[in-house]
Amino acid sequence: MEHPLQGFSLTLRPQLERIGLKGETFALYSTLDILVPCILFLLMPLSVLSSYRLPGGGADETGSSSKVVHAQKIEPLTIAELNEFVLSAEPQIIEFLCTAKVTGIQLDDGWCYIGCSLCSKKLIREETSFNCPSCNETNAVAELKYRVVFSVSDPTGTSSFLGFDKEVAKLTNVLASEAAQIVGIGISAHVDTELPRTLTVIVGNTYTFQLKLTDFNFTANHQTFTISRMFAAPEIAPTPSFAEAEEVPQPAVSQTVTRGSAANGAIGSREAAEEEQFAMEESAHKKARVE
Repeated sequence: MEHPLQGFSLTLRPQLERIGLKGETFALYSTLDILVPCILFLLMPLSVLSSYRLPGGGADETGSSSKVVHAQKIEPLTIAELNEFVLSAEPQIIEFLCTAKVTGIQLDDGWCYIGCSLCSKKLIREETSFNCPSCNETNAVAELKYRVVFSVSDPTGTSSFLGFDKEVAKLTNVLASEAAQIVGIGISAHVDTELPRTLTVIVGNTYTFQLKLTDFNFTANHQTFTISRMFAAPEIAPTPSFAEAEEVPQPAVSQTVTRGSAANGAIGSREAAEEEQFAMEESAHKKARVE
């Protein structure tokens, strides 16, 4: 089927040349020569446009169909299951959720490091300055960054989870540079606080950790699991149990209704307990920041 506009864009040019139009006049008509077919094409009915097909019938010539991206569910694991997984599975990059209680903070390597204020990479200490190879800066501006190793446990075992600057700052609502200060410069630089209060208040709390495993976690050298996200795990109120109603004398009906109401109230108390838990934790975080 011939396109309705096929050849139309070339009809004006020979006529213009025959009558001797040149220069600006020819440029004007040449512009119209392009615009008119475009305008007519836009005004064509949809039924006409639908009768045309792209080369190859409009399909992908490679034969591949459209890709559909599916959200991947992150599976929850206990600490025992997590440790077993890295021993038995093939090396891979994968994420899991693990709910555990923070039992302590390991200070063998400290709770922070002196990083670059631009790229956050660890700085090299020179005699009287800091060097950042990533930024190629021999006199880099230093800034404290979180690097916290949490000792955690659940009913199945214990482990160590590693949290970096971004995740820990979100949890504490306090930057590492606000929690402590760098004293000195270069090789003599050190942190003025052994462990800030913003981290000590975390110990004893239960959190849900989103852990990212890499190939390194499947080797014998790995000692920690890296945290990609962490958030408070609310306490869930126990599910109420219901007893079958028994026939009782008429005066006892009001008492039975009261019991049923109490059971229904227990169902609604679950959400209230969750909100109260979040409110308490948020208040504790704000209080810690003020102190």
